[in-house]
Amino acid sequence: QEEIQELNEVARHRPRSTLVMGIQQENRQIRELQQENKELRTSLEEHQSALELIMSKYREQMFRLLMASKKDDPSIIMKLKEQHSKV
Repeated sequence: QEEIQELNEVARHRPRSTLVMGIQQENRQIRELQQENKELRTSLEEHQSALELIMSKYREQMFRLLMASKKDDPSIIMKLKEQHSKV
């Protein structure tokens, strides 16, 4: 209650047009920040998607490389296949 009274007293000392302009400016800033957040979120999702694709290709290449280098050891090949299927 006291805080509301203090705010009302402060508001009474300023012209209404000043308060309205301040609120409009804050609303504009909030909308700009919301738009920036949306753009940043979209950019982050795109980067995450690209990184997932790169890592998937990297894992696939590493799996193939290991398979090629370990052809004579069937136990290692089985372990690699299991790990690859889990990923």
